[in-house]
Amino acid sequence: MKSEEPKETMSHFVDAIITARQAIKYYIMQKIKETHGEITYEMFQVLMVLWKKGEINQQEIANTVQKGKASLTPLIDNLTRVNLVTRTEDSADRRNKIISLTKEGQLYQKKFEPMLNEFYTTLNSGIPAEKIKEITGLLLKMSDQVSK
Repeated sequence: MKSEEPKETMSHFVDAIITARQAIKYYIMQKIKETHGEITYEMFQVLMVLWKKGEINQQEIANTVQKGKASLTPLIDNLTRVNLVTRTEDSADRRNKIISLTKEGQLYQKKFEPMLNEFYTTLNSGIPAEKIKEITGLLLKMSDQVSK
């Protein structure tokens, strides 16, 4: 059997990444709908960034969730409306907005912990931790290579 050409191998690899990303998004969307229907997947992404980083400026959130700053504004407006985040001016640059979790936003993370634990368990089942670390390293290396 003839081995695949490097281009074809990489094409399959990229396709697999996209397929995995779509499956993960669909899984999380379904779980949000089942248990916490008041927010969208995109709002959940913003909350995940804030749960990891605390307060952060709007542009950094946009970069992390791969959305334009303008398309992020309505998401933050909705999160503000349901009292999960606050928006304040950056004292160093009034054009920048600092987004922070409210007390309710911090407590909201606890509502999602069981769903996230189930999600990580599902992802991890049948895949050894060392393999996950290896793949993670490979993906980060590839990200660095294409970011140069």
